[in-house]
Amino acid sequence: MRAKSKWTPGGIVLWLIAAVLATLIVCSESPREATPPAATDEVEIEVEVVE
Repeated sequence: MRAKSKWTPGGIVLWLIAAVLATLIVCSESPREATPPAATDEVEIEVEVVE
């Protein structure tokens, strides 16, 4: 039977560093939200007549 492993202070620090780095990498690679196009007063309408 295997003995139960225990956390060491060094192991906890390494896991915390890895978690912070992974979070920073994932968040920095996410696409930025595009700014919506500016609203204008011009309206373009296209009409097609089918007979």
